Amino acid sequence: MILVVAAVLAAAAFGAQRLLVPRRPSSTGITDRLDASLGSLVRDQVRATQRVIDVPVASRDLKLIVRRLRDALPEPRPEIEVMLVDSPEVNAFTIPGNTIYVNTALIKSLASADELAAVLGHELSHAVSKDPLHALVRRLGVAVVLGAATGGRGGGVLTNMAQTMVDMRYGREAEDRADSFSVSLLARAGIPPDSFAEALRQIKDSSPREPEMLKYLDPHSPIDQRIERTRALARQQAVVPRPLGIDWSALIKALPGR
Repeated sequence: MILVVAAVLAAAAFGAQRLLVPRRPSSTGITDRLDASLGSLVRDQVRATQRVIDVPVASRDLKLIVRRLRDALPEPRPEIEVMLVDSPEVNAFTIPGNTIYVNTALIKSLASADELAAVLGHELSHAVSKDPLHALVRRLGVAVVLGAATGGRGGGVLTNMAQTMVDMRYGREAEDRADSFSVSLLARAGIPPDSFAEALRQIKDSSPREPEMLKYLDPHSPIDQRIERTRALARQQAVVPRPLGIDWSALIKALPGR
């Protein structure tokens, strides 16, 4: 069984990326179970190493946005959990098991709930494509990932896995796919699709004096090209806007810190 799982993971991790469309790629039941099992373990480690907080206003608004985005996905729709991390780093990251963490600083860097939805749409692409699981396999190897997920010797590197998730870079192809996924998903969800380009612009400009705090954008990524490309893609989308109904100023005020 382990050899079968290893073969499935290796093929998934090193195979060609899927088309840039907002649909869930096919996956095996074995991979799904491994993703969920590993996600539970990494989630515990993230909670132990990051300041995961419960802010009722933010929790409610994040759930509302995720519900809108999830409803726009084709079947089968994964269950998505979004958690809030109190951190000065402008970052959001996805771990196995369809869990997305959003730092308070990233929310504060944005200007609207639509832009937050755009970031979550991008992270949703990583979740449904199982990019975190594949990245861990590439980074640590099949044997280590399997060992951690099954309680074997690989479990000793679990803390490193959690940190890997925080600092994860998926590569240009996966990020371009996630960008396109978000733009298309926003339109399907009735959210202005140009919100993604605006979110990128806001994030880019959020920490000009403290670049070390800006972890969401890869410093080697052609951010201006991404902004222009997603703006062009947004102009091609047909959308009937439906307001999210979120009081953005109330959300920002509810977050800890200044």
